[in-house]
Amino acid sequence: MDLKTLKKTVTEKITALSQREKIIFAITLTAAVFVVLHMMLYSPTSKKMKLKRQMLQNIKKEVEAVNLILSSQAVVQKVQPPEKITLPDAEDLSGMLAAISREANIARVDFISISPEGFEYRDKFIEMKVKIELRVRFRELYDFIKNIETRHRLFLIQEVKFETNSALYPGGIAILRAGTYLRKKQ
Repeated sequence: MDLKTLKKTVTEKITALSQREKIIFAITLTAAVFVVLHMMLYSPTSKKMKLKRQMLQNIKKEVEAVNLILSSQAVVQKVQPPEKITLPDAEDLSGMLAAISREANIARVDFISISPEGFEYRDKFIEMKVKIELRVRFRELYDFIKNIETRHRLFLIQEVKFETNSALYPGGIAILRAGTYLRKKQ
């Protein structure tokens, strides 16, 4: 069967239909085209658009939450003025060591020794190296270092060694090497 004979038989069958059957056929064909177009083009695009809108709403909510957090932190930061760091005088070395001792007592740390390891003279300040030996448990060592970090910004711990054995367990010996900065005498 070639194309001409197929075309001829289709046209003959369509012309053989009654007027009512032709209208039903046209309506069915139109409905089928619309259903196919809806299923293939509109429906997937509609689903993608709904997903995109939902993602956009979620992102807007997250941005609002982050902005709220940032604004509350900005208020907190405005209330707390920045801490001004000044170098203590060289004569105040004993006061600085007393403050470190107070921090150790707060954290329940036992000093074995504090010994200076040398001084380095800079332009306007002195850097003093210190070796500190402590008898301590690990948690108390953490508390001590955390307190030093937050309250004494000019006392910088450069090295920490923690040794333990069965005689000292659960505690141990901590050896800290630190540096502190002092203002030169004028």
